[in-house]
Parts: sequence; structure tokens; C-alpha cells
Amino acid sequence: MTQLSSELEKLGFWESETEEEHITIFGMDFPSAQSYIIITDEAGTTPEDDDNAIVVACYSDDDCFKWGKELEDFADLAAICAANPPESKEMLEALQNYTLTKK
Repeated sequence: MTQLSSELEKLGFWESETEEEHITIFGMDFPSAQSYIIITDEAGTTPEDDDNAIVVACYSDDDCFKWGKELEDFADLAAICAANPPESKEMLEALQNYTLTKK
């Protein structure tokens, strides 16, 4: 387990191995929105470096893609998680409304 994997678990994300891609993804369920999110890196693989971009993809409970968002890095994800209860409507909205800062 990488350091980033451990940090994601501390934030309340579950870990799962994918059958087809043979990678580890991290996710969180949002029962009130009948949705879940998964976290990957920009290449769609297991995030391993906390300085690289994090991709959040939201799916309905019946596995239909709803939206995706690129976050600057793990620190931005951690800040959103710290400001909102896990699995809450507010956290899901904060992720969906996130915008990358211009450089």
C-alpha cells in the first residue's frame, strides 16, 4: 500500500481491484444521491503521487457515468473532504463544482 492509498483510506474512501484493468481504484458512496465516485490519476490508473492531478468520476448506482472532474492534486481533494462530511450531498456538490486554479 502506498502512502497515498493510506491517506485516501483515512478520508473514508474504499479500495477495490478492477477485474478488467487490474488496477486499484478508490471510491466513496453517496447514498442520498444514489451515486458513487471513483478516484484515479490522469491516465485512469491507481493514483500514487500526491503531487499529480486526481481525477474524480461520478457514476449512478446503476453504473452510468454522470460527470468527471480533474483536481489539481491530493491536497485539493483532502481540503474538500475536510470541509464536508464523507458521503454527504455537500461533498459531492463541492467535488462537482471544483475548478482548477489558473496558473
